[in-house]
Amino acid sequence: MYPRLFQIGPLTLPTYGVFAAIALIAGLMLAMRTAARLGISPDSMWNFGLTTVVSAVLGSRLLLIFSHWHDFLSYPLVMLSIAIPRTVNSVLTELGLGACAGLLYMTLKRMPWLRTLDATAPGWALGQAILMLGCFFAGCDYGRPTAMPWGVVFHSRWAAMWNGTPLEVKLQPVQIYLCAVELALCLLLTWWLPRRRQTGELAGAYLLLAGVAQFFLDFYRGENRLLLLHGAVSLTQAIDFGMVIFGGLLLLERSDAGIEGTSAAVHP
Repeated sequence: MYPRLFQIGPLTLPTYGVFAAIALIAGLMLAMRTAARLGISPDSMWNFGLTTVVSAVLGSRLLLIFSHWHDFLSYPLVMLSIAIPRTVNSVLTELGLGACAGLLYMTLKRMPWLRTLDATAPGWALGQAILMLGCFFAGCDYGRPTAMPWGVVFHSRWAAMWNGTPLEVKLQPVQIYLCAVELALCLLLTWWLPRRRQTGELAGAYLLLAGVAQFFLDFYRGENRLLLLHGAVSLTQAIDFGMVIFGGLLLLERSDAGIEGTSAAVHP
């Protein structure tokens, strides 16, 4: 595909970096709009989202630099670039750092946890859908070899160098599958927003549905999966299972099922 949009001399504009920036802006804008409907300050949601994302990306990049100091001294611009290959470890590190930073910000600013997560869910799904398109064009998170007619073949040596993408082999377009799932979840959660009966429903629905979809789609991923339990499941599938459990708990009907302080804000 096209891991680079264009290159002028030593200046390269990576496709994944462009899509990541678009995903961040689009996701935050939708989250701000959803927050306003739930009685949360859009400015607080913007700061919350930005703090979470910056902490995740910057923190994981600093850890990568500290653990590969000699590579950083040799290739500082590559190590700092957003186009650096995505690995399971880097994604998990980003998610962990982002979650910790987000929870800390909500606690310090006294933001209601469940309502904030509800407001975040549609924007997160939209951002993930756009990010998966970036992964598709860049060749990262590639799928298994396939004989299906809709399989995609990568030719760019940059995709192989940056992401280890197999070239000249027809692969499952698993990134497109995930993009479709995330986009459908974004539309579903937006429709569900004025119909929810208790706080935490949107976040719970996203975690449960996304966890189930990602669990099964993980079987179509390439051979760069980290396997557990003698190959029975991958590390990402174990996380998906945790998402399903936590999402289901949020969807359980609670005694405090009322939607506090949002009756006037949930209407468009």
